[in-house]
Amino acid sequence: MAKNPPAPTFTLQAAAPVKPGLWQAHRHQVLSVLALTVGFLLGTHANDSTNAAEQRPPHTTTVSSHDGR
Repeated sequence: MAKNPPAPTFTLQAAAPVKPGLWQAHRHQVLSVLALTVGFLLGTHANDSTNAAEQRPPHTTTVSSHDGR
């Protein structure tokens, strides 16, 4: 008579962890560099809009030949 194979043992421990791939291991570094680059580009272009807000439009300037009479 043949022996029955042993029953599988169930434990609460997880199986051996799988080694992460290149993207999974370094994605936080890639996303950090991407975020810093986008922030830098937005920051360097944001200064151009403040100069335009300080200048008055040409139609609101006073005419020097008008003496107010």
